[in-house]
Amino acid sequence: MARLLARIIHGTSRINQTAHAVLVTKAVLSSRVKDWPERIINDKPFEFHIWDAARFHRAFEAATGRDELKIDFREFMPEGIPCLEASQTGDEYKAYLCVIPGTVLADLYDRYGSRLLERNVRSFLGIRGAKSVNSGIRSTILSQPSMFFAFNNGIAVTASTVEVARGGNGLGILCADDLQIVNGGQTTASLTTAKRKDRAELKDIFVQMKLSVIGPERADELIPQISRSANSQNKVSDADFFSNHPFHVRIETHSRRLWGPAVAGAQHETHWFYERARGQFLNEQVRMTPSEKRRFLQQNPREQLITKTDLAKYENAWREIPHVISLGAQKNFRDFAGYIDELWKASDSEFNEEYFKNIVARAIIWKYTERMVSRQPWYQGGYRANVVAYSIAKLAMMIRTSAGGRVLDFRAIWGKQGISKAMELQLEQIAEAVFNTIVSEDRPVDNVTEWCKKKLCWERVESIRVPLLSSFVADLVDKAELLAVKKDAKKLQKTDNGIAAQAEVVQLGGKYWQQISNWAEKKNLLTPDEKKIVSIVARIPNRIPPDFQCPKLLEIRTRMIAEGFGYPQ
Repeated sequence: MARLLARIIHGTSRINQTAHAVLVTKAVLSSRVKDWPERIINDKPFEFHIWDAARFHRAFEAATGRDELKIDFREFMPEGIPCLEASQTGDEYKAYLCVIPGTVLADLYDRYGSRLLERNVRSFLGIRGAKSVNSGIRSTILSQPSMFFAFNNGIAVTASTVEVARGGNGLGILCADDLQIVNGGQTTASLTTAKRKDRAELKDIFVQMKLSVIGPERADELIPQISRSANSQNKVSDADFFSNHPFHVRIETHSRRLWGPAVAGAQHETHWFYERARGQFLNEQVRMTPSEKRRFLQQNPREQLITKTDLAKYENAWREIPHVISLGAQKNFRDFAGYIDELWKASDSEFNEEYFKNIVARAIIWKYTERMVSRQPWYQGGYRANVVAYSIAKLAMMIRTSAGGRVLDFRAIWGKQGISKAMELQLEQIAEAVFNTIVSEDRPVDNVTEWCKKKLCWERVESIRVPLLSSFVADLVDKAELLAVKKDAKKLQKTDNGIAAQAEVVQLGGKYWQQISNWAEKKNLLTPDEKKIVSIVARIPNRIPPDFQCPKLLEIRTRMIAEGFGYPQ
């Protein structure tokens, strides 16, 4: 076998390409193994790659979704969580008031972790600072556990369905599907942290819980409103509230599923961790052992963390609005949120796997530019964020106006997990010109930071002449080369959307769709084609609509609700 391999390598030795040696094993590579540097053998570069069982699992995992969260409370309390019915308005909304033992809440979080907080506007923010809210929660847990119920506002929870039964102690919630803590994540995580790190006894702690049962068809609409309306113990920013928009949920899904290619010499692929809810990155590590934390950080390097406000900077730089970025994180994010909301409504299939890879490529460019600016001889400190934003926007403008229709290949940056030498040189030239322009003495605003917030500043940077390097232009690709990739990515996302829509339509059930059909018929609100597809779906489970019809059915449903339809009738 070794002789045969040697002959194959020798036979291809004249090909002027890097050779790749791949070792396949059913074992699991130790997390202590980081790199296997490339070598030069007989003047030929060799890269070495190890594909172990974990790496094959990650490749498989990238093509699959995650299971829905199903919780059986009887594992923690034999008769379930004691509760009172608070609101019963049919199948659309039900509510229960509960008191959950602190031990049970901590155990739930210990088992399911951040999966309970996926619809929370933020995750655990830590306990740093003696006067912080979370520090106060910890103090109550440790010193006055019997007063916890009196001092704490409790938690707000949602679920798509629940199973309730009456036992010897009254009504109890036995099971819940898709349980989410939408307000009170700080309370929950603080209890778990005190139990694990401080070895606190939680037997005297009880937490009030408001449970809202909301079907998946209205979850995206109502849960953010519940979160916004619930009592807030820490300041919630605009970026936090926008975190439940389907755009951010999808980007988070891509970031957890897609593995960035292993760079030369590395034996582990990595995630670019998108922090949809503030604090997620740290929160993921709360329940981990030291070895689990090392593996997590190996797979999710801290330098590859992308926050919502980071994403807004990266994208708005390529939209060529650095003056908006300079307004600050929240104002820049509000601009970005409005832009994304409009695009999402027009065509959400644009936000597919290729879009996520482009985000990562733009993050790589931004992070490189930050490091590059800091080490330049002309950089005297200060205004780095402005220089970076303006430099990338200037690069985007130069490509758009002077590259003869050629475009930057973000896919290549994703594949390499880095930028080319030619691009590095191009950015260095641009950054120096940008710096000299924004600090120029003839600027109309004395304060440079305030000057960078003006559109006039961007117009002045737009007008400066910086040549495109021929080596950088050679890196660009014809726009037509990327159109097919973009088209395929949109097609795949549309298929995924259709499958998700089909699941939602079927879950609503035939009875629900028959109600819509009868109500719309009385008001003459459906076209003949719409009547036909609604009549088909009203026969669920005997008839299952094809996935391509389901987005249209959900559009009909949204329109009927806007016209005044309510269920049940």
